[in-house]
Amino acid sequence: MSYIQNNLQAGEEIKYKANIHWYIFVYPIILLLLGVFFSCAQTGIIYYIGLLLLLLGLFHLTKRILLKVGADVVTNKKVILKSGILSRDALELILSKCEGLRINQSIMGRILGFGSIIVTTGGVTNKFNFIANPIKFRNEINAQIQ
Repeated sequence: MSYIQNNLQAGEEIKYKANIHWYIFVYPIILLLLGVFFSCAQTGIIYYIGLLLLLLGLFHLTKRILLKVGADVVTNKKVILKSGILSRDALELILSKCEGLRINQSIMGRILGFGSIIVTTGGVTNKFNFIANPIKFRNEINAQIQ
């Protein structure tokens, strides 16, 4: 959050911080479990498939942990999406330029309470994925626009 705190404008304050849902860890955990299962064979091609699955699982787990460490924040002036620790990717959307908000939720997303928010500004579409409670996130954006 220090990046966000250091880049707030005068009179700007954080109104809501969205959480990334734990569901992002399901895919890497499945890869890791399959990798452990197959690498226990210790012979033949199944062993190498298990090692490959372990490497893929570790890669995706690291990627998802870095995503979870990022921040999706609504201030009274903009929406900020920041990701990355070593390298940084920050997207700031000015609320006064916001034209549309859309929520996408799969069946699993509706059951577990996560989804994507799509924000349209000036003909550009920006997507915030795996947001826990996306309806609350949308409502916070709408509250700051009005």
